[in-house]
Amino acid sequence: MKVVILAGGTGTRLWPLSRERYPKQLQSILGNETLLQRTYQRLRGVVQASDIFVVTGVNQAALVRAQLPELSKGTVLVEPIRRDSAGAIGFAAARVYAHYPNEILLSVHADAWIGNNKKFASLLRAAEKTLKQFPDHTLLYGVAPTYPETGYGYIQLNKKVVQQKLHPVYSVKRFIEKPSLSRATRFVSDPAYVWNPGWFAWRVDALLGLYKKYLPDHYAPLMRIAEASPSSLAAVIKKEFPKLPSVSIDTGILERTQKRIVIPTDIEWADIGHWRSVALMSKKDTHGNVVAGESVLLDSEDNFFLSSSGKLIAALGVSGMVMVETKDVILLVDKKRSQEVKSIVGELKKRSANNYL
Repeated sequence: MKVVILAGGTGTRLWPLSRERYPKQLQSILGNETLLQRTYQRLRGVVQASDIFVVTGVNQAALVRAQLPELSKGTVLVEPIRRDSAGAIGFAAARVYAHYPNEILLSVHADAWIGNNKKFASLLRAAEKTLKQFPDHTLLYGVAPTYPETGYGYIQLNKKVVQQKLHPVYSVKRFIEKPSLSRATRFVSDPAYVWNPGWFAWRVDALLGLYKKYLPDHYAPLMRIAEASPSSLAAVIKKEFPKLPSVSIDTGILERTQKRIVIPTDIEWADIGHWRSVALMSKKDTHGNVVAGESVLLDSEDNFFLSSSGKLIAALGVSGMVMVETKDVILLVDKKRSQEVKSIVGELKKRSANNYL
């Protein structure tokens, strides 16, 4: 089995700490290791270093190689330009197919928090066993929701197709993207609904067959990358990759194919995608505050305060707030609206304020 880590995003909802040249996955947001390093070490409990690929952007490639020195040059796949998750996963599929056309390829994101690495390893190993039975299917994983998160995608389970003691397998009925609070609240108590953590697996030849069927504008350039000789590979990637339309794997393939199966799990998982999720995963004081830096907090609760410059954080009568301070920016946002921070980034782009991006 080969695994690809998607590490090319910019993490706009974790702005201003996460920037285009130094995004969240390359920062140590939860502890001493970066999110990318944590993901890599978690995978090393399942596969060898030579079986791990990382897809990233031109601006982040040097940092990825510095943080993961075990990886060979050929397993760090550098996108000349961003082309969303269908482009990134297709890129990895093309490179794996060139050498291992019947191999299983599993895709994960670089920015997740997971509470049990042994359970995670067991889940990933189940991909090989399951796809031997269903070689032409797309395999997904679903995480049992623990609270009504409106910023995640959900999977509705259909019928059970394989009864395994540890990892039963279900068919997929449908996807629900970012439901309302009332629907998300209902999903928490209904075992037929699970979070979609973005872990997908295929036999790589079957995956490329899905590109041929549903994303033909991707398929031809990807096959030219797959068939490129070592001496021409860099030039072929530079020429062919920008031809890929910018499409997510979800809308391009997952929502269109009917051959979908899912393994549900109760593993502890969170997408470290916004400041509220960082707060949920962080150590809190007796009043529910998360503070990174020296502080004096009076009559304040359920806040997230981060000062990267070392300034004293003082608060009085404040609750449910996120404050993030860097050398050039101070962000203030209601914690409930943490998902919307990317709209600030969008406004800065409109104003061409690139020094803040």
